[in-house]
Amino acid sequence: MAPDVMENSLSLFAQGVPQVDGHYLLLLASRLLHVLSAIILLGGIFYLGTIVGPALGTSGNGDSWFAGRRATWAKWVGITTLLLIATGLFNFISNVKTYEIAVSYHMLVGLKILVALVVFFLAAVLAGRSGLAERLRANMKFWLTICLIAGIITVLIGSVMRTYPRNPKTLAAPTLIAPNN
Repeated sequence: MAPDVMENSLSLFAQGVPQVDGHYLLLLASRLLHVLSAIILLGGIFYLGTIVGPALGTSGNGDSWFAGRRATWAKWVGITTLLLIATGLFNFISNVKTYEIAVSYHMLVGLKILVALVVFFLAAVLAGRSGLAERLRANMKFWLTICLIAGIITVLIGSVMRTYPRNPKTLAAPTLIAPNN
């Protein structure tokens, strides 16, 4: 490699490489868990609605949607919901403590939480054992579609939030006052 190309390549890395420390790794792990949990939850909902549903046609009852694996899906709904709530709260608190963020960002956070609660509720109920679960599974395609649309809206809101400018908060230095002697 020519020296000028090597120098330009190295200068690119020097411009935007984050400081890799424990805090950075914690934020990275939290973001990764948040995204992977959303992928698992929405991917499962998408799979049920677009692959399993059409294969059942009109003959599918509530249990046939899960092929005897409803309890396993319910476990994953619970795990991903817990991870999404925990990492979402952690990520929000980290952003608010670190950056000056517009008021509209906070409004989007509230909206995202409300829409995500719809996803969590519907996914949990559809995978559940209650009477309500049985009634909703009687119209499974409809409720999966609502759940998937709410999930896509949640991802859309999160994507908009990710594009907000983040200006680091300035820490006020202590003011030293000379004594009057």
